[in-house]
Amino acid sequence: MSTVHVALVSPLSPERVLAAARDFSERRPDIFPAVSVKRLTVHALGDTWADVTEGTRAGPVVNWERCRYDWSTPGSVTATVTGSNVYALPSSWKIAATPTPEGSRVEMWWIREFGRGPKGRLFGTVFRHFGDRLFGKSARQTLDNIERLSEAVAPIA
Repeated sequence: MSTVHVALVSPLSPERVLAAARDFSERRPDIFPAVSVKRLTVHALGDTWADVTEGTRAGPVVNWERCRYDWSTPGSVTATVTGSNVYALPSSWKIAATPTPEGSRVEMWWIREFGRGPKGRLFGTVFRHFGDRLFGKSARQTLDNIERLSEAVAPIA
């Protein structure tokens, strides 16, 4: 099991950050750079959970994961992988946001186990060697996107 943890600050409230993590509309790719609207399927959506498949192209490879999102715990959203062409179970992603005087402290964790096939071995190697840098950049870009969208449109709900 490999883990990448990123902690950042944002001028946005924790509520705004977490609302973006629960936004499964067509603007999800505008928030999360690793999601393609073409590969986004919301299978079911409840009051505090969602069953969603998300994917993206990484060079010649398309990777996807189906997750059970849960935001029943205040201050966080957790996505537990239930199926993937890259990740093995158990794998998950979590975002937590806590208030600060300036906005919020945002933490993201990618907890990954990789499949035994060629895609899993490739992504596992990249994750272990470059994950901190790649996911750190992705986390910062995600927060920048949320901030930009918050200024440009009505609040993300």
